[in-house]
Amino acid sequence: MLTEIEWWGGLIFVLGAITHRLVLGALDKKEEGIDWHRWQMHGFFALPAVVLAGYFYPLVGAGWQYAYMGVLGAALLLVAVMLVQEVTGDAGDAGEGDAGAADAAAADDGSPGWLMTLLGVVVLYSPVLVACGLGCAKAWPMVQVLV
Repeated sequence: MLTEIEWWGGLIFVLGAITHRLVLGALDKKEEGIDWHRWQMHGFFALPAVVLAGYFYPLVGAGWQYAYMGVLGAALLLVAVMLVQEVTGDAGDAGEGDAGAADAAAADDGSPGWLMTLLGVVVLYSPVLVACGLGCAKAWPMVQVLV
């Protein structure tokens, strides 16, 4: 029988996998060169999955704790970068996202403003955000010992 935390953790993994599939399915395949946005999206989902998997195991050695905090730091950095790209509208379009112009255009063409965009991103990426939140809760005692 699964414990409650294992059940919820499994649910977060399943929702994360579904979200990963939906988001990558919506991306256009780049014909030439390296598709950096696609690689960012893979890391955006894979790093928090590693963090969530590590959440369920005791990290006894100092090496495991440092590795966990390193993966968590990389996941948080990538999550912040991706959320900024999603909200400002420059995901995959280097140099074309201007938040002020996007807000002005949103009022004119009926598309949602930045607040609704942020709310949509938070709902869509909630499995990743929950995994990072749980990772932060687990890593906080480890950080306090270091400080």
